[in-house]
Amino acid sequence: MGTIAWKNWRAARGRKQQGAPQYEVLLYSDASVRGGPLVLGPYSILNTLADPSPMMPAMAMRGEHLVKMPDLVDPQTKELLPTNSKAYHGGTAADEMAALLSLSCGVRCRVGGTSRDWTINGNDPYGQPVFWDMHPLRRPGSSGQELLPRITTRKVDLNGIQDLLLTFPEIAESKAIALVRAARMYSNALWWSNEDPNFAWIQFVGAIETAANTRRSGLQGGAAIKALEELEPKLWAALEAADGSTKQDVAEIMVPNLKAQKKFVSFVADYNQGPPETRPAEFQQLDWLKLDSHMQVIYGHRSNALHDGTPFPAPMLQKPYGTYEEGWSERPLGITASSGGSSWDAHEYPMTLQTFEELVRGCLVEWWKRLS
Repeated sequence: MGTIAWKNWRAARGRKQQGAPQYEVLLYSDASVRGGPLVLGPYSILNTLADPSPMMPAMAMRGEHLVKMPDLVDPQTKELLPTNSKAYHGGTAADEMAALLSLSCGVRCRVGGTSRDWTINGNDPYGQPVFWDMHPLRRPGSSGQELLPRITTRKVDLNGIQDLLLTFPEIAESKAIALVRAARMYSNALWWSNEDPNFAWIQFVGAIETAANTRRSGLQGGAAIKALEELEPKLWAALEAADGSTKQDVAEIMVPNLKAQKKFVSFVADYNQGPPETRPAEFQQLDWLKLDSHMQVIYGHRSNALHDGTPFPAPMLQKPYGTYEEGWSERPLGITASSGGSSWDAHEYPMTLQTFEELVRGCLVEWWKRLS
């Protein structure tokens, strides 16, 4: 059972021409859009030519409903059918497409409501203007505060992203579900980054973890012990005097936790695109040779944020130092930092949210390409 947009798109394959639209939704973004229209199976993305600042309906998406919603009751027996939420991602087909657009371009993109419908008055070829679920959107966060300054320079090139988006209906069902969920988490992180950067960190990590969970962990036998040593150094140190059998038993007990963390770290190692082309001064640069270690720290912060409510360290919740001309710091500055009565060493705040956003998007887009 695939996602709505995936099933709808696959139902449109093989048609010789585009079908008539049934609805139109507005897609809000603070990025400038060029090109279009972009035809994607039963969906068309149109450029509204809107001024991207501050947050405008920059695109309109028209679509068709080709697949009916699943029945809840057996039409013959009148009995309730078994429930199924394997493809659930918390949104509509339009939300799926907005998230895929967001990930493919690295920009904020969100559905703002339905503006036109062709099913009310079928005699009108231009459709019936409507105002359904319309809520003018604004970029969350303080005015002038941008924790992800690089995304403000990115453009939406509708013609340039077509090849990547066209692979979506060709991806296997379970992988397509994971892609949509990861894209929606990435998109949520972009949208809320200025209002709640701690939430953005959680969403970015979750996007990678969602994609990583489609891969095998390979943690059996000696691999589990090695993972315990690499991922839980404090526990490993406490086991220093233990014999091999005890270490193996502890590793096997820890396997569920180790699997999740190992998948996350390995996924980033396999799919990251390396340092950005434009880099700041050397003292502001991230040590990419220690990327695995950085990912372990970030994964630990995410676990603390989810399970005991401890936010990410304050330096990781702040705007990066720099300018558009000279570049942006890849890591928070200083060998120590303090805020709100708490303090951290530099190794506890390895990179900025901006650096992690670029890392996450690079990994997810590369994974998407390999899926197809």
